[in-house]
Amino acid sequence: MTAMQEETNTLSEHDMRMELFTEYHRIEGEVKTTALRTNGVLNANNHHLILSKVSTSSLIRPQDSPIESGIARIAKRAVVLAVPNEEPDNEYRLLSGPIYNRNDLLQRRVLLVMGNYEINGNLHLDQELDLEKVLLERPESFIGITNAGIIYLPNPNLKFAANTILINKQHVEFICAGAP
Repeated sequence: MTAMQEETNTLSEHDMRMELFTEYHRIEGEVKTTALRTNGVLNANNHHLILSKVSTSSLIRPQDSPIESGIARIAKRAVVLAVPNEEPDNEYRLLSGPIYNRNDLLQRRVLLVMGNYEINGNLHLDQELDLEKVLLERPESFIGITNAGIIYLPNPNLKFAANTILINKQHVEFICAGAP
């Protein structure tokens, strides 16, 4: 990695807002990081995240009040999906950098089942990598899906939409092309 790429991918240590979903909870908090984007935090080599200013909500019982905590630890393997909350300045810096180029990627509309979640959205694939191999050959644990619609299956009335989400490919039970 060149010095310019390294500078584009990292900042000085700062607090990054995280919104994480496990099988039964929505967890919001801040993580100290030098990464520029949420996927940089989630795909880093450490196996857990330490969050501060944490709010944890039950997805099974959405009427319950959230649990507020000063600090929490979460194993990355427990995270099913994340919604990036990038700062506009970071997004601008990334998009203007030399390493960001989506022109060579294909978009495929997909349907995924991941435990308690059904997700439809656009998966961005390298030209040479087909849908069958994406979960096996992509080195990242967390992969981006754009224009995402999410249904929480234990409570199908609980639906989310996001411009971008990051899915933990270890939780994918089913994937097919041609989702609505």
